[in-house]
Amino acid sequence: MSFEWMECTPPRTNGSKLRADVSAAELAHRAGTMFRLGFSQEDATKRLCARVAWEFDPPSKTGCHRRPDSLSDQAIAKIVADAYARRPGGW
Repeated sequence: MSFEWMECTPPRTNGSKLRADVSAAELAHRAGTMFRLGFSQEDATKRLCARVAWEFDPPSKTGCHRRPDSLSDQAIAKIVADAYARRPGGW
């Protein structure tokens, strides 16, 4: 007897890119929130870098728990700079 809930869905070939894109979008939203709360760009960058470092702690060189290059400290600084350049307003 087969049970459909026991069948595994194969992983997506672009799954890691999709996860990195979602994480980058979330960081941009958080940077906008920090802008509206009055954080400096430098403080927002530090906080978001620390958050991503915590999320991928302990660091790994291989596997799913490896911090993607698109979420490096330099990439996060660019995301924050772009968000602050847009000067996100209220609603």
